Amino acid sequence: MKTGWILCDQGKTGTYRQCLALANLFEKEYGFQFIHKPIRLNLLWRYLPPHFARWKKTPYTMQDDLCPPPDLIIAAGRQAVTMAMVFRKHAFTIVLQHPKISPYYFNLVIPPYHDNLKGKNVIPTLGALHPIRPEELLRLKLEREAIYAGLKGPRIAVLVGGDNKYYRYTDQFVKTFSKQLRSMITESDKYKGGSFLITPSRRTRPEIISELEKGLEGLPYQLWKGEGDNPYMDYLAIADAIVVTGDSISMMSESCLMGKPAYIAEVPIQNKKFKQFISDLYVGHHASPFGENLKSEGFQSLNELDRVGQQVLALFQSHDS
Repeated sequence: MKTGWILCDQGKTGTYRQCLALANLFEKEYGFQFIHKPIRLNLLWRYLPPHFARWKKTPYTMQDDLCPPPDLIIAAGRQAVTMAMVFRKHAFTIVLQHPKISPYYFNLVIPPYHDNLKGKNVIPTLGALHPIRPEELLRLKLEREAIYAGLKGPRIAVLVGGDNKYYRYTDQFVKTFSKQLRSMITESDKYKGGSFLITPSRRTRPEIISELEKGLEGLPYQLWKGEGDNPYMDYLAIADAIVVTGDSISMMSESCLMGKPAYIAEVPIQNKKFKQFISDLYVGHHASPFGENLKSEGFQSLNELDRVGQQVLALFQSHDS
């Protein structure tokens, strides 16, 4: 039986989900069994750039419980890439995101287009890979329809992010966002009379939610406040349209999977990569800006896992044969 590791920096749930998406393909196609190995390197290794590990032959002094190596490694995150450098000659090694080192060291590197990384073993993607599958959402839609039947249509999923290293939410932004949401179901021709399905992320501060509740007072909505399972998947499945805040590449990528109307409430992030990614979504008709005069037709599905998955499997098979 073939074995695999998912190496991700400890606590990086979004990064892990990207690796999991690819791991699921290998499990389905080749019967791999994967083990998630959260990476938190010891002492100095935690801060050294990955290239310092290129002469290491074992993880000794770096992190315990990482021997013997598996057949396949899928890694993402700075510390995880450092560890992948140690095992790259013993396992087929795939790195997601920009490894901050030459892709030459690995069998395959899968970065986003906006990282502008090139190489013979580089397969870029638009946005983040993720394990959500269209067939799964279609099944959920059928199963959950009765649960949400009481909510007026059209139903709009609202995916709310939060602070990241580039931007901290302000009261003004949340107030403006609330007004735009209110206008969406009280004034717009397409969505007038609808209702909201709102779910925050782990980064959403409580005061952001409180401000949203004030702004949407009197309107029909359902808001998940952290009790029980997050209905995120239900909302993606049930929604007729999706509004997502522009602070998470993963959430924006997932919002565009089904080709439903997807609107990005852009936050004022001064980061070229974020701006380029959002621009690419607009150019590809995967999403549209959130605001006045909402476009409601012509949206295209963004399914990068299907697009690159067969290429990845073929490269692994040719290496393994």
